[in-house]
Amino acid sequence: MTKKIAHIILAAGSSSRLGSPKQLLPWKNTSLIANEIEKSLKLKNLETLIVLGAHFEIILKEIKHFPVVILHNKNWELGMGASISFGIQQILKYKENFEGVLITLVDQPLIDEEHLNNLISKFNENQDAIIATSMKDRIGVPAIFARHYFKELLLLKEDYGARQIIKKYESHIINIDGKDKTDDIDTKEQYKALLERVKQ
Repeated sequence: MTKKIAHIILAAGSSSRLGSPKQLLPWKNTSLIANEIEKSLKLKNLETLIVLGAHFEIILKEIKHFPVVILHNKNWELGMGASISFGIQQILKYKENFEGVLITLVDQPLIDEEHLNNLISKFNENQDAIIATSMKDRIGVPAIFARHYFKELLLLKEDYGARQIIKKYESHIINIDGKDKTDDIDTKEQYKALLERVKQ
């Protein structure tokens, strides 16, 4: 059975090491954040919510034409956990009951629609599960959390994202291999390296 899922794209942080808003770095024919939104809009049965924080006004101008919900987390400096909690608060205001939440990061541009669809398919087969992405050294996002984990996601505060919940329930998690697509961007060197990979 296909479940209704909310998709939270985390794009609230600021990275001084990149010299400009990470979210607006060029990627293919667009930007990192627009690339993530375009992927989300190709997925079915999703409500897409973008959690912004740093550089809100600048980024808003670039993405306001998309048919998505744009949220401003004014407490973004508290870290990723606070942004997840903020996103879950907004989801719970909907009249519609979402059966799960897909959490993705704006700075993992190699994660493709196929991988996200694999997560969704596995979630539709496994009620009340956490479907996470396995990486070289850890398990993490992109991940889908069933609704009964929302209370714990609401309590996140520190800059650990959903890692602590994933670790807590590690023995019950269903993993989807992220293969070589899970690299993220925190430095100029990492950004240039991923651009080179895409060109090849």
